[in-house]
Amino acid sequence: RIEAYHPNILLVEKTVSRYAQDRLLDNEISLVLNVKRPLLERIARCTGAKIVPTSDNLHAPKTGNCEYFHVERYVEEHCSVMGKKLTKTLMFFEGCPKPLGCTVLLK
Repeated sequence: RIEAYHPNILLVEKTVSRYAQDRLLDNEISLVLNVKRPLLERIARCTGAKIVPTSDNLHAPKTGNCEYFHVERYVEEHCSVMGKKLTKTLMFFEGCPKPLGCTVLLK
């Protein structure tokens, strides 16, 4: 059902079955798992999307948009645990509609 709306990215609060993950991958849809509800709400507000509680409620959902989405990994230069440098992975949603824009930092 989700593929019918041709999304590029799907963010979910918990998890998705392995079969669904494989189908999304086959359709070149990026999947982000375990996103906390308050963060989903912020991203939805910024991108203009509507949060859908379950895939059973996919009756013409309002998809959000941004011009550019990317993921970057950063190495903490000044912080290490037992000699190993920490890394942070951040997601960027750039080019969101101007009146709805904000900055969200994901840990």
